[in-house]
Amino acid sequence: MTTKQTKSWVTALTGMIVLMVTSINAQAFESMKVGDWDVDFSGNINGFFTNVDCDPNGNGVVAGGLACGSNGTDRTVGSVQTGLLPSWFGFHAKHESDNITTEINIGFQPGIDGGSQSNSLDGPLQNNSENLRVVNLKFGSDWGTLMIGRDIGIFGSDALLADMTLLGVGTVSDLTAGGGNTTLGRIGVGYLYADWKAQIQYSSPTWEGFSFAVALVDPWGLAGLSGDSLNSGSFDQQADTYGFEGKAVYKFGGADGSTVSGKVWASFIRQSLDSSSLPGQDATGFDVGVKVGLNDLELVGYFYSGDGIGTTGFLLDAVDLSGNTRDSDGFYVQGTYKFPGAGTKVGISFGESNLDLAAGEAASTLVKTNESFIIGLYHPLTSSLNLVLEYSNTEATAHNGNSADENTIAIGAILFY
Repeated sequence: MTTKQTKSWVTALTGMIVLMVTSINAQAFESMKVGDWDVDFSGNINGFFTNVDCDPNGNGVVAGGLACGSNGTDRTVGSVQTGLLPSWFGFHAKHESDNITTEINIGFQPGIDGGSQSNSLDGPLQNNSENLRVVNLKFGSDWGTLMIGRDIGIFGSDALLADMTLLGVGTVSDLTAGGGNTTLGRIGVGYLYADWKAQIQYSSPTWEGFSFAVALVDPWGLAGLSGDSLNSGSFDQQADTYGFEGKAVYKFGGADGSTVSGKVWASFIRQSLDSSSLPGQDATGFDVGVKVGLNDLELVGYFYSGDGIGTTGFLLDAVDLSGNTRDSDGFYVQGTYKFPGAGTKVGISFGESNLDLAAGEAASTLVKTNESFIIGLYHPLTSSLNLVLEYSNTEATAHNGNSADENTIAIGAILFY
């Protein structure tokens, strides 16, 4: 590139930045017009000081356990890190023409702490973690909306979005005690992580509160936190077995002065685990949930169950070394109350996720139950800035009786824009 071309690019880029900054300042991050498109930016920045006490209880490893200390190491870890909700910079563009609405969504999610699972200490030449979780296009009309790209999965997403620790930290675990993109919140201790998946999804219009969505999902591979589990390579899992997810939702209240509002939902997930050596295996699961708000009180109840869907994440520790699927289930209950006037919200939550042994499988260090109890205080300092104080206790128990405990204090802030 010539010097003249370089100067031209710099001048053009500078002009674009000035235009964007001026528009954003003038419109307070509201959408702006770029040709025929409505463009806006949104997201959050959050950070927390966490102090995590990791106690393996002196009786060995819990393979797949989410309490910090499940790896058998007794330690205390301090960190300044991102919470459950990744810090987020989102770009959204929308265009309407000939009764068709077209949308573009791209999301960039950087983390804070540059540490790792193997070493909780930061050091020279370490970078923070980053994701690109959302890259999709949508188009639709009165008949509904079709989304093609990468977005949050359907199964388990409502449970995740109702989790009060989205504003905080929740469970830290050995996986994220040293840093990383996010903590776990209640992932794996009450629900299966919905994850961010390449998919083609159809969402229906809403008819008097009722709607549904279905998706064809990129093939997902087996993985294991436990050495007693098969992964996609050792299982010789076929790579052409697309997943299917769907849900039905009914929303009620919230209009005409009603003091009661909420929603009820149910969803499913299914994918073949077909293998040349062990054909005919399937992973199937379902969940049900309800969220009800009564003035400033909100209650959430959720349950899931499945065969071969694993625990913590989809297909994680789902199959034993003989190729047999394991059953799993879990639940969580949550209550929050927002004090009138100040807007301060206090919440309490309990949940667990269970993983059964496969038929004929001997008891081992494989995790049996991950459970946690969380108390949180969330105070809106401004309309966009929340101060957060949380305490969580997480316990992991193995099928052979091994156990570990995690106690976490987290204090920090989350700013939405």
